Amino acid sequence: MNESSNPDIGFGSSTGNDPFQAAKASAMKAAEELRAAATQKASELRTAAETKAQQFKTAAEQRAAELKSDLTEKAGEFRHYADDAMGQARETLGEARERCENLLSDAEELARVKPRQALLTAFGVGLVVGLILRR
Repeated sequence: MNESSNPDIGFGSSTGNDPFQAAKASAMKAAEELRAAATQKASELRTAAETKAQQFKTAAEQRAAELKSDLTEKAGEFRHYADDAMGQARETLGEARERCENLLSDAEELARVKPRQALLTAFGVGLVVGLILRR
């Protein structure tokens, strides 16, 4: 038997009707089509991912701007509250200082007018404070 007369015999024959060559060409074509489809899908996914990333970035920037605005507003409110509290504290301190000065001048006047009573009062207050601190 001759190899050229029977194409199904032997793997090394190179005839135009070789089924392995046709299958190989078909597989190569299918692989190329799959590669092209994969490249196309990768491009589409990349574009979709970039679009989503841009949307997330825009949303994040908008939310950050809103938060900044809210925080700036709250900071202004706290600053206003702190200024009011500081003003009230200064006013209260001024009133307390004035009362202390009045009490001091009254005590000095009492010490000039009634020195014995002022001395006994100071002694009594000192004694009571000493007993309280001793406990």
